[in-house]
Amino acid sequence: MREFVLWGSALALAAGAVAQERQILARVVSVEAKGCTVEVLEGYLVPDDAVEVWSEGGKRAATVTIPGGLLNQGDRMPGVALSGPLPPPGAILSQKGRFSSWTQAQAALAAHPPKALGRVVSVEGKTVTLELLLGSLGNDVELDVFTRGGRSVGKVKLPSDIGLVTRGDTVKGIALVGASVEPGALVADRGRFASLAGVSAALPGADATTAADKPAEGVKESTAGCLFTPAELSRALGFPVEAGRGTEVAFSWGTSYSCTWGEERGRRSVTLNRMVLTAGDPATNWFQYKKTLAGRLEPIAGDADQAVWQVDQGDLIGVTLHYFRGNTATSVRISGAEMKDPRAVAAMRQAVLTLRRL
Repeated sequence: MREFVLWGSALALAAGAVAQERQILARVVSVEAKGCTVEVLEGYLVPDDAVEVWSEGGKRAATVTIPGGLLNQGDRMPGVALSGPLPPPGAILSQKGRFSSWTQAQAALAAHPPKALGRVVSVEGKTVTLELLLGSLGNDVELDVFTRGGRSVGKVKLPSDIGLVTRGDTVKGIALVGASVEPGALVADRGRFASLAGVSAALPGADATTAADKPAEGVKESTAGCLFTPAELSRALGFPVEAGRGTEVAFSWGTSYSCTWGEERGRRSVTLNRMVLTAGDPATNWFQYKKTLAGRLEPIAGDADQAVWQVDQGDLIGVTLHYFRGNTATSVRISGAEMKDPRAVAAMRQAVLTLRRL
C-alpha cells in the first residue's frame, strides 16, 4: 500500500510538472560501496530522473535509481545510485541546464544554510575548542573537517555535561573522533561542502559568489585578530579571561580574523570577529554584511560607527555588538551571559560599549 501511495504521489507530481520544468537541487552527503546518501534541498527525485552531477571536476549526466521510489524535499536517503562513476561527497545534483559552472552550482546552496558550521579555535590533546558559527551540534553527529591537508570525517563527542552546542557557543573538550584536526580547521555537516574554499565562502559575512571565485589561501592559527589584552577585557567585562586564541583566513575580497578569550574559571567567553575588506564600497559592504546576520538588529542611536545589537537570533545566545569602520566589519560577542535576565543583559551591553573601538 505504501509503495502504491508513493508512486501515486510521484505520478501526480510528474503530471503537474508538464507545464513547468521541475526544479531539482540535491547534494551527495556521503559515498558508500555501491551508492550514495543524497539529501534533496529543492523539488523531489523519482526513479529514472535524468540529472546533472556537478563537482569540482565539472559536470556529467546521470540517471537516478532510488530504493524507496520517491525522495521529497528535505528527505535524506542512503543507497541512491547514479549511473556512471560514483560522485565525490559534496557533489550537487540538478535538473539539466540549471547551472553553467561549478561556482554557480555552489552559489545555489546559499539559500540552504548548513546544519552546522564551525571553526576549531585550538587543539588540546585528543579534544578541541570549537566555535560554532551556524546551526547546532549534538552527540554522534558526523562532520566534515577541512584543513590545509584536505578533508576528513569526524564523529562528535561532547563533554559529559553538555547535551547540545548551539550557534555562537565556544566549547572546550569536544572530540572529533576519526578526523585530522588543527587550529583553524573548519567543520560542517557531512557532504555539505566539497572543499575548503567552499566552506570558507559560507562563513558568516562572506559572499559565496565572489569568495568561491578565488579559493581561500589557507586557514591558519594567528593572533593578528587578538586586538584586546586579557587585562582590558577583564576590566571592562568584570570577569577574568585567558589569553586569546585566533585564526586568520584570506579571501579574494579581504581577510577574516577571529579571536576567542575563554573565562579562566567559568563558561563565559569573548569572541572578536573582524572582516577587513579590500574591495567594494563601504556603505554597500556594511549593508550586505548586515543582511547575513540572523535575527533582528537594534541600531544604537547616534553611534559614530553605525553600531547595532543583534537580538532574537534563535540559537545564537549571547550579547553581540556589530559595527563598521572604514571598510572593516567588527563584531564582539559575549557567550554564556545570563540572557533571561534583562538587567544582566543591559549591564553586559553597557560593559561591551566601554571597550575601545577598533
